[in-house]
Amino acid sequence: MLESKLGESTELQPTGARRRTPIARAVYGDVVQFIDFLAVTAASIIVALYYHDFVLYTEFDAQRYLAAGIVGATGVTAILRRDGLYDFDRLISSSMAMRAVLSRWLMVILGLIAFGFALKITESFSRAWLFAWTASSAVVLVGTRIAAGAILRRTVRHGGVFSRRIAVIGKTAVAERFKELAEKGDQAVSIVGVYDVNIKDAATMRAFDLTGNLAAIARAARTGEIDDIVIALPEASVSDLNALISRLSILPVSIAIAPNEMWLSHTGGEVTRIGSAPLLNLYRRPLEGWGSFLKTLEDKILGLTAFALALPILAIIAIAIKLQSKGPIFFKQKRHGFNNEVFTIYKFRTMTVAEDGERVEQAKANDPRVTPLGKFLRRYSLDELPQLINVLKGEMSLVGPRPHALAHNHAYAQTIENYSGRHKMKPGLTGWAQVNGYRGETSENELMAERVRYDLEYVDKWSLWFDFKILVLTVAAVLFPRNAY
Repeated sequence: MLESKLGESTELQPTGARRRTPIARAVYGDVVQFIDFLAVTAASIIVALYYHDFVLYTEFDAQRYLAAGIVGATGVTAILRRDGLYDFDRLISSSMAMRAVLSRWLMVILGLIAFGFALKITESFSRAWLFAWTASSAVVLVGTRIAAGAILRRTVRHGGVFSRRIAVIGKTAVAERFKELAEKGDQAVSIVGVYDVNIKDAATMRAFDLTGNLAAIARAARTGEIDDIVIALPEASVSDLNALISRLSILPVSIAIAPNEMWLSHTGGEVTRIGSAPLLNLYRRPLEGWGSFLKTLEDKILGLTAFALALPILAIIAIAIKLQSKGPIFFKQKRHGFNNEVFTIYKFRTMTVAEDGERVEQAKANDPRVTPLGKFLRRYSLDELPQLINVLKGEMSLVGPRPHALAHNHAYAQTIENYSGRHKMKPGLTGWAQVNGYRGETSENELMAERVRYDLEYVDKWSLWFDFKILVLTVAAVLFPRNAY
């Protein structure tokens, strides 16, 4: 990487990359889309041929199945294109888009079924063929994406035609932060150089009379050695920036501005617009649109089902606690819920004490306060089952950030950044942090900070699919417990 000093005239060192057309990345997505179209169409004919020739031993109308295949292939590729799933960055990170591809293919199939019923042509197609075509096309769509991603990742690792080469203007902290973030992951980005320029001089230069590093960048852009120029000069005045951009605008590359470190540090942010004003949306409102209704419906249906199935277990545990020792069956404690509202959480009593004040000591390994029965209940999270009552009362969700005792909440809110952001959603019986190993004692702030990081990720990325994934992972976490005592 070239890092020159202010005022020096320095040539861009040859990178060894050959000149290429600037549309290479876009063309790759078009090729994958065309392959998807051909594959889905071909699958409809191949499945029909096999089913009729080798299963039913009957003749069939190939044109009818070909037409269905073309309609299905057109529909799914058009939707995937509309939703950006043929974009270069989505293709190279293929694993992130699998569910999106499958859900859209299923949506197309449901649309075809509805279309067939409306036109009364469903009797012309075999249900076995429909199921086989749906399954085989799903495999093909996923396989194509996996192959496309693998080819891209292998190509960019060897500095191939799809690598995105960027020159950064500005020897600043913003430039270093941009370089650090840009080169993370597998997005095929290469920072060719970070260049100092005297932006005051740029205002007096003519478009074809660039000097120093600006001249070096211009030559590299014209010879095809870079694809993008990023300007990282947050302290520059608007007039100086406009003059610099005017000088660079004649070059055949993309030009962008990295505004400041705050903008770059919020990697989860999304560029959006309010009116004509571009903004960086740092946090989205939790459970937007139908989200709140769907999550409530999930809690009521699954919560009521789980409570009904758990009733015999609840009764057995309650009797066992009463027979083992004197004291209440349930442990009640005040905790913070949605919007920091205080509610009473229910658990089976597993200890000889019931702390709920300004000082609450967390359970530790071999804690003498834990009863023998309590040790078993805590190990397999059976002591948490009464919280299904909190779920049915609407105070908790099945999935969400775990609630903490009021004393712990106040302490962590003072020391962990954005800790209280966990309360933007209802607390849960289980959560994303718990299935990732952050459950039980959190005596060190670093452990709690990691738990909070997972909680905030859940709040920001919530979906029904995410909830179902966590519920499935919770089963494994309960059967093979860690950090539970």
